[in-house]
Amino acid sequence: MNKFLALYLDGPMQSWGYMSKFDRRTTLGFPTKSGIAGMICAAMGIEKADTAKLAEIANLNMMVYVLSDRERKTEIRRITDFHTVGGGFDEKKSAYENQSIVRNAKGKPGNTVVTRREYLLDAKFAVILSGEDALLEKMDTALRNPKWGVWLGRKSCIPVAPVAQGCHESQEKSLAAVKEAYKKMHGKECEFRKTISDVASFAEGSDSYMDFPLDFGKREFSVRRISAE
Repeated sequence: MNKFLALYLDGPMQSWGYMSKFDRRTTLGFPTKSGIAGMICAAMGIEKADTAKLAEIANLNMMVYVLSDRERKTEIRRITDFHTVGGGFDEKKSAYENQSIVRNAKGKPGNTVVTRREYLLDAKFAVILSGEDALLEKMDTALRNPKWGVWLGRKSCIPVAPVAQGCHESQEKSLAAVKEAYKKMHGKECEFRKTISDVASFAEGSDSYMDFPLDFGKREFSVRRISAE
């Protein structure tokens, strides 16, 4: 029997990296499938090398809804954090700092690495996953009592409300649960401004993203076809 797992993503900052490598770490304007799968794997204590369990989660159908304040129509904003790695470490001070110093090709202490990392502000999403009920129930339980940390894309992005909003018999009941969670947090009604959903065929979709996770240990991903409304 199939059910629907409702997730409510609300926090001061969110960052859903997509094709982000080296010194420029951008974010999409909505949660990626790899980001949601990674969050669930962390909650369930699934190791990065366990591709079989990852595949079970990644193959679930996912729908993302952008939530908006019905009164103010709050727009999602972006900020860029100027971030440095390796600067100011004294390699003689401690073993930890020695490991943190950026090395050059010759193995010597190199220059400070400057990175720029994007975050979403005022972003709130509903994510609905549909699939076999036993798996969804396990995911719901794990997100309520996670084995490892749960965050909204990056470790600095901590949710301000419970992520798991229960398993339901229909998509409509799942969305109603997220609406109720939003109202408890903000004392206002919300509406769904945009929908991004998985599709079964190329013809049904409107865009493609390389965010379908295959192996977190090797950082391997495949193409996911989506429809945005």
